[in-house]
Amino acid sequence: MDQFQESLLAWEPLLTTYGNLASIVGLILTLMGFAFTAWKIIQTRRSAEEATRIAKGAIAQISTRLFSNQIADGVRLASGLRDTCRMEQWERAIDRCERLRLLLASVVEDPNIKPDEGDYISESIDDLGLILRRLEEITRGGRATSLSPNMREVLDNLTITLGRLDSRLKNAALEIDNG
Repeated sequence: MDQFQESLLAWEPLLTTYGNLASIVGLILTLMGFAFTAWKIIQTRRSAEEATRIAKGAIAQISTRLFSNQIADGVRLASGLRDTCRMEQWERAIDRCERLRLLLASVVEDPNIKPDEGDYISESIDDLGLILRRLEEITRGGRATSLSPNMREVLDNLTITLGRLDSRLKNAALEIDNG
């Protein structure tokens, strides 16, 4: 053996010990890095889930407010329809009746409406169709000269029901704002 190999053999136990120690330290650092990465992934996932929950809540709140605005428009249209019929402004009544039917058709399936309210709105859409035909007959100079008492009652009840729905939605919005 030459002198270089002999000096290596003399250092071998020390190098082996430090090499093993370095391997263990490297393994520990790798495991710590893996644990830190896993913890960050879990933390990021929780943050993403929280952001999704907050976004869904905001979307639901905006949807409810938009729906509430539609119902408030419906109250105004129903009230305006009643008033134009009382004043015998048939052309304006036809316009309001058509707009009210379209509005009700757009909200009847909204998740903010209770099942019984949805049923009532569906019936009201049909009733408004009959009222619209009567109004068109009046403007053509047909036999009918005004709405029947039943039709006026339908308009009164629809206005009241939409007013109640509007009130319920506004109260719910206040609870959300204060909640």
